[in-house]
Amino acid sequence: MLVVVALGFGKSFYLRPAFGDTPLPTYLIVHGSTMTAWYLLFLAQALLVSSGRSDLHRRLGVAGVALATAVVATGAIVHLRLVPRRQALGEMASPADLAFAIDFVLQGLASLVPIVVLVALAVGLRRRPAVHKRLMFWTMVWTLGPAFTPERPLGRFLDALVAPHLPFFPADLLWLAALVAYDASTMRRIHPATWLGFALLAAWFLWVMPWIASNASFQAALKAYLGIAG
Repeated sequence: MLVVVALGFGKSFYLRPAFGDTPLPTYLIVHGSTMTAWYLLFLAQALLVSSGRSDLHRRLGVAGVALATAVVATGAIVHLRLVPRRQALGEMASPADLAFAIDFVLQGLASLVPIVVLVALAVGLRRRPAVHKRLMFWTMVWTLGPAFTPERPLGRFLDALVAPHLPFFPADLLWLAALVAYDASTMRRIHPATWLGFALLAAWFLWVMPWIASNASFQAALKAYLGIAG
């Protein structure tokens, strides 16, 4: 997962000055730094458990809840500022561009909901380690989605491998395969949190997010918030 983060966001965030790109606004730097801390915390928590330091893992979990809150908050800010940022960059030249941006923002805001639900469930079920760690696994997988978009180097590379056979590279299937393999090797069965977590996230991505983005009420509310007429 850390390799995916490095490949997906290396050029646009971590190595941005080396590629001569324009500096990022402060809120994007804060969001990127928050997400980086989130990924590193996940690594630290996994290492603590594997080394037998479950006591420290639990204490650090308190910070994890606060960091998850920051992930959602900064993510919402990034999405809500997308339209004004594109307008300032001159990337909103037509009504079609605006419609696409509104759709993108609504889907992005909707994508934050599973993070809240998964983290809340993981905290509530922390005394059931098998369920807890799979819920956190799917939380991490969900936050990695932007690394695979066609705008990112990793996404462009992987999409080219499957085009024209698939509309996009099904990255989540890799994580599902990894977790299924882990379940099979350690439990000789597939844990319900493995397949159920994948199924619910897939349903949210394929049906709920598009529905929210196409809903006239949500579109009107977002335009009103952004001060856009019509």
